[in-house]
Amino acid sequence: LSPYLQYQDQDWHVVRAIFVDGLMQLVVDNFWCQLKQPRSFLLLLGGPGTLFLGSGSLLLSLLALLGLLVILWLVARYPFSYYVDHSLHTDMWDIRASYLNDKRSCFWVAELGGQVADLACVCPAQEVSGRQKNLELVHLSVRRDHRGQGITKTLIQTVFHFAQDKAYNSIVLTTPSLNYPARRLYESLGFWKSHETMMALKWSIASISLDYYKYTLSLSS
Repeated sequence: LSPYLQYQDQDWHVVRAIFVDGLMQLVVDNFWCQLKQPRSFLLLLGGPGTLFLGSGSLLLSLLALLGLLVILWLVARYPFSYYVDHSLHTDMWDIRASYLNDKRSCFWVAELGGQVADLACVCPAQEVSGRQKNLELVHLSVRRDHRGQGITKTLIQTVFHFAQDKAYNSIVLTTPSLNYPARRLYESLGFWKSHETMMALKWSIASISLDYYKYTLSLSS
């Protein structure tokens, strides 16, 4: 594993691809989570069942069930596709301007076998609590074929050192509640969950639960 390096312009395509792939993998988890909701169960059971009782057509009921599953998949996908699309057209469009033109921010990549395997970027948190100066870990992604090799944990240590060097008081981040591997990793490194919110999109048709984590730094260390 090479040392963690600052982002270079030639990494643009690959880091954007890793970022998209990492987030869109959560769509499947969100879909199954939505299926377990009582309202989804009632809709999938009651809709086609009522149609079958009214029409007597099993084929029509199965088609209705398939249509409802497709709609539920699109609803589960929307929060992630919305965030990805927004990021690709804002901070992930001009990465250098977003994270490298300000010394308080940074964007790192790690290479494994000559390929970018991991990425992380940080910037000053927009919300300031009193006199606290918080650093926000915005994007953290690892290629799926390089997971479980300790790359991400080591990269977060790089974030810790950067935050201490820049005299930040704490590091904050947000992750979907259903992203259990990420939550376990953050908690194993000393992050603690500060609060949880429900983000609703598209007239509240699509929503997702978000967990907010914080790591308090010891500036004397």
